[in-house]
Parts: sequence; C-alpha cells; structure tokens
Amino acid sequence: MSASASSRGRAATRRSPVSRTSELARKRERRSFRFRLFAFVGLILVLVLGAAYMFWLRDSSFVAINKLKVVGVDTKSKEGQQIDQAVRTAMGEMTTLHVQPEILDQELARFPRVAGAEIKTTFPDSASVTVQVRENGSIYGDGSNAMLIATDGTVLGPADGQEGSLPQINLGESSSGTTQADAKDGKGSPPASSEAVAGQKLTGRALNQALVLGATPEQFRQYVTDSRSTAEGVEVELDDGLTLLFGEPTHADEKWRTAAALIADPSFDTSSYVDLSVPRRPAVSAGATTESVPEDGSEAVSTDPVSG
Repeated sequence: MSASASSRGRAATRRSPVSRTSELARKRERRSFRFRLFAFVGLILVLVLGAAYMFWLRDSSFVAINKLKVVGVDTKSKEGQQIDQAVRTAMGEMTTLHVQPEILDQELARFPRVAGAEIKTTFPDSASVTVQVRENGSIYGDGSNAMLIATDGTVLGPADGQEGSLPQINLGESSSGTTQADAKDGKGSPPASSEAVAGQKLTGRALNQALVLGATPEQFRQYVTDSRSTAEGVEVELDDGLTLLFGEPTHADEKWRTAAALIADPSFDTSSYVDLSVPRRPAVSAGATTESVPEDGSEAVSTDPVSG
C-alpha cells in the first residue's frame, strides 16, 4: 500500500513537456520585458543628460573660462594689445565645453597681422589661445604711401616710420606687382602703394620680391639697398656692392643661407655677382646684369651679362 502511494506521488510531481516549455516561455518573456524596460529607462536618461548638457551644462558658469592664457602676442605694442583684447572678448563667449572657433576667427579677421589662432581648453575653467602672427618683411611704396608688408607678402597696413629698418620693394619699372583684387579684375599694371589693401596679398613680381626680402636674415636687413625684378627673377643688392640673383622666390631661406656662407668666407669678393637660383650650386662672377622687365612688356636689354 505504501509503495503504491509513493508511486502516485512521484507521478503527480512529474511535469509534462508542455508544462516545462510553457514555464520557459514565461521566463523568457519576463527577461525580455525587463530588458526592454531597462533600455527604455536608459534611453530616457541619455536624452535627459544630453538635453542637460546641450541646454545647460556646456554653457553654464561652472565651465566658464576664468583662466585664459594668450600666447604669441606682444602686448607691449598697441596692435598687440588690441589683438589680445579681441581674443579675450571672443573667448568670453565660450566655455571649456562649448568652444566656437568661428567666433574667434571673426573677431581676429580685422587684424591682417594675425595668420591664425588655435584654442585649447582644460576642464573645468582654463583655456589657452596660441595666435600665429605675421612678421614684418619689407616696405612697399614710399613717403606717406609706404605700406608694411609681411614676410608672406600680406599687406599689414601703413609703414608708420619703419621704412629705415626694413628692405624696400622696388616700385620702379622693374616692379610690376598687383594686389589680389587687381588680379581678379585682370589688370596688369602695377598699383600705387596706396592701392594696396591691408589684409590682401601682393601678387606678381611685387610678391616675388616680398617673399625674397621677407626671408632676409635679421643681420642682413640693414644692408639691403635695393631689390628688383629681372628676366631671370628677383635680384637683391647689398650696400657693399654684392648683387644676389635669387631667381624664383622658392627656397628663399636656403638661398639666403648660401649667401651668408659665401659672405662669411674672408676671401670672398663682396663686389661679385652671385647666382643663387640653384642654392646648392651658387655661381659667382665679377659682372652683374642690369636687365630688367619694363612695365610695357617690351624686350629687355642686358647691359652687362653674367659670365662664367
């Protein structure tokens, strides 16, 4: 009797396959529901946090730029002070989590001296701005029309008495540069220096001279007495009679280094004519060419050709 009862008890507790399948399905449904619930709650949290970041945190006073360092600007000059102030004004509209370089670019666009600027931020309230400035290279024009030209040929503005410390771009018949605006209009005649617009670049032969003169080492600038455009390219004359032919303005730095090495040689005749067109193989001769490129485009005449 007891054995029969035990058998019936085991049979009662044994589940059928259908029952087990149904139970597994219910478990899977509960897990799926929990997953969907967690995913929905997570999405809501992400949206809430994203909205909080976009509309509050990134522009909040908590991440306002309170420590600003401006690098590359000489605040001893009036222009430098204005650039520094422009940077601080633009950065005052940003935070470390909401950097807007276009605001800085717009603020600095009125300064031809500025070639660019880079912003770096440190959470929560520090930032630094590195300003790339154009260096003085040469003078274009003379008298009240003299314009200060950067080493890359950009017109910086009036010379303001710096004519004596920088080499001069020759505006005579051998110089026929135009500004970018003139080039767009198809004008080929050289403009007066008063027509050079601050912020624009010289073009043509004036630009070639500006690039060569802009690469002049500091120790040689005061000795440059003339520059001109010839049929062979840019020529530069020093006060001791040395004439340097640079040809095209490319690799002007290397050409000046070659010239410096020649001048440093005690046996070098400084009244020579040096062709630096190929800087690694300078050609030195006793004579100098005076062939220039006239404005009217007529054939130039060489009065003393280079020999050797």
